[in-house]
Amino acid sequence: MTLRGTLCLGAALAVLASPTDAAEAPKGVTVLRHLTFDGVTDDLVGLTATPVSYVDPLHPTAAELRRATMAIRADPASGWGRLFGPTIDAATGQPYPDGGRVAGEEYLAYTHAPDGGTSAVLLQIPAKLSRDRRCILAVPQAGSFGIYHDISTTGFWGLQHGCAVVYTDKGHGTGAHDLESDTVTLIDGTTAKADKAGDLSHFTAPLSPKARAAFLALWPHRIAFKAANSKLNPESQWGEDVLRAIRYAFWQLNARDGGGWMSGDTLVIVSGNSNGGGATLYAGEKDHEGLIDGLVAGEPQVQVRPDPAVRVVRGGKVRANGARTLLDYFTFANLYEPCAVLAMPDAPMAARVIHAAERCASLKQAGLLDAAELAGQARESQDRLLAYGFDPETAVLNAAGYLIGPDATAAKYVSDHGRFGVERRICGYSYASLDAEGKPRAVPPTEFAEIFAKAAGGAPTGSIDLVNDNDPRGPRRNDMSISPSTGRADYNLDGARCLRELAIGRSADARRVRAGIAEFLADGDLHGKPTIIIHGRADNRVPPAFSSRPYLAANSLKEGAASKLRYMEVENAEHFGFAMPGFDTRFVPLAYYNLRALDMVWEALTVGAALPDSQIVRTRPRGGAPGSAPALSLENIPPIAIKPRAADRILVQQGIVSLPD
Repeated sequence: MTLRGTLCLGAALAVLASPTDAAEAPKGVTVLRHLTFDGVTDDLVGLTATPVSYVDPLHPTAAELRRATMAIRADPASGWGRLFGPTIDAATGQPYPDGGRVAGEEYLAYTHAPDGGTSAVLLQIPAKLSRDRRCILAVPQAGSFGIYHDISTTGFWGLQHGCAVVYTDKGHGTGAHDLESDTVTLIDGTTAKADKAGDLSHFTAPLSPKARAAFLALWPHRIAFKAANSKLNPESQWGEDVLRAIRYAFWQLNARDGGGWMSGDTLVIVSGNSNGGGATLYAGEKDHEGLIDGLVAGEPQVQVRPDPAVRVVRGGKVRANGARTLLDYFTFANLYEPCAVLAMPDAPMAARVIHAAERCASLKQAGLLDAAELAGQARESQDRLLAYGFDPETAVLNAAGYLIGPDATAAKYVSDHGRFGVERRICGYSYASLDAEGKPRAVPPTEFAEIFAKAAGGAPTGSIDLVNDNDPRGPRRNDMSISPSTGRADYNLDGARCLRELAIGRSADARRVRAGIAEFLADGDLHGKPTIIIHGRADNRVPPAFSSRPYLAANSLKEGAASKLRYMEVENAEHFGFAMPGFDTRFVPLAYYNLRALDMVWEALTVGAALPDSQIVRTRPRGGAPGSAPALSLENIPPIAIKPRAADRILVQQGIVSLPD
């Protein structure tokens, strides 16, 4: 069944109604597709053994792209698919006899925000949907990923519990527009010419044909992404996106079942990771109608409103008002991490930061470092990161943190929050497919045809990466480029400094960026909802020092003794759950604790079990040699204690959070 063929089945749905009213649909919802999966040839979790391939690589079908996006690349040694995950029965710890496949139905839709933005929404209804204990799990996607990304990380938990699961991409997802061929991705991942796609386009850059032609005449081969170039600041709608997805789920379930789904007797839990964790908390704050019963936020990218009453104390060291915006800490790390890599040359991926010395020299030249010698510059860079607020545990991840692309991510969010279109090329940045010399080229058609399944909402992905248009030799891939002010291949220090100014500076564009950020800052009021936040102490991407810890403090100021928020900080856990050499020996998977937190919130809501006290979870790394670490065992990942030892307890009172070392 094709996407266009199903549009007429569920055209734009009508007027606003209560989510418990089956007669009327929520305002601003378009239902596109309804599919059924038998759990044998294909299933809701993507666990069937069907090989991922395209009959026509130039025109992959929606079904092929769905399977490719959901393909699970598990690492059993790190526990996934062996100790936990969609193939493992959490009640017994044993694999499911059928491999964990889930039969059921799937509805693809999109919701419309008041500002004109759209979010992809996916509703999955397992064949074994419980009606004795009705439940909905809402999952805002991590990062800028597409709608299928978190089925195998989070959504499967709800399906296994007999819950309907509704996902939202929060106005992000891989909406891509190849400006040169005028080709866009559709809501189901297939591609079409922009003038033919119409409302089915997941994203079409807001440029007139004349403006697009003029832009391409100067900057050929460029690509626009929804997550960067929508000019709508989607993060301002994340909380409401989750609530819109929940209201849609109620309506669709009632329309399907002929009623019976009432918000008062349906358990609703929201759970997301990273950006999805932030959206989880924003939704809890925005929920004034009591739709949501409980929340689980994994490593949340939540940006907290500054409050001088907030204090975080770790091991006797006090940090006042430690909350920082993502652009603040990303642009600071983007300056100093490449040089700091040289202070820890044995860290994972350090050898790949090949221009670290050049960045050190350019920082010194710009007056951003004082040390005269290279080794001293590296140590000083690391010291500046620590003084800024990064925890010592994150230092080993400077190389990985930089190579994963804070410059590309910072450029994305600067454009996003400032509502800058692709034509602004903010700080001289753009996106394009790049050849072996780093020069922009036409994107290979087969690559763009499957971009929905491959990209994490934007660049870098495949041959598409961030371009430094200000390279004096002509546009080059950012990490291969030269900075005009230094003449060095120093990872474009000029661009990094420009991004830093937009995050904290006083220019008109910087004020515009900060105005966008002010639209979504959290205040910590979760209205008494049972909530668990899980965060890795070694998280270099979204450090808990700037996000979860200040949020916990802000919540205590808002809710005081009535708060039901609990915070678990997991030792030896980083943001991405990597298992490659050097990560395998040092880190344990945070995903395991996200699932255990879901179990605990479920038990609190269904049988009245006590939530655990806030605590440091003391894990044990696998050790061994990089690339051949012993397989993860339960001894490495001890359970969350309901009543932790005094030495592990996190104390919270009147805006002050105290953490043990």
